Amino acid sequence: LYFVTGGKVIEPLKIKELPLIIGYSGVKADTVTLINQVSEKAKEFPTVVDGIYSQIHELVDLAKEELVKENWNRFGMLMNFNQGLLVALGVSIPKLANMIYVAREAGAYGAKLSGAGGGDCMIAIVSEEKRKAVTDAITKVGGTVIDVSPNAPSVRIEQ
Repeated sequence: LYFVTGGKVIEPLKIKELPLIIGYSGVKADTVTLINQVSEKAKEFPTVVDGIYSQIHELVDLAKEELVKENWNRFGMLMNFNQGLLVALGVSIPKLANMIYVAREAGAYGAKLSGAGGGDCMIAIVSEEKRKAVTDAITKVGGTVIDVSPNAPSVRIEQ
């Protein structure tokens, strides 16, 4: 789904596959604390933080285009840019950063934290040929890979 804050836009994206790996850090995130920390940075440096938000918004729009085209190399590069901006906002933690770094080193197209950051999960986009290497790398640094089926059938109403 392409989702714009507040549900202004909720658009299903048609893609055949999503070569996704999810790694769980084992660290529980505190979303409210992270939001408050970023809000404090925004008060102190409003133009800087607004600039980061604008860049993230632009990256998401570019990533949507590459996702629909299933251009995983470019999509992964955009994920990596996004991760850098999230680090600048202060929402990454060393364990997630390490999991992201090793996933990239093992051949992921791109990797970034997921959600608010501060723990929980990271995601990586990876070719089938590199899937085992990336999974092994995440596990080796203490992450747990969560098996998902992104294109699995969902809830439906039958009449």
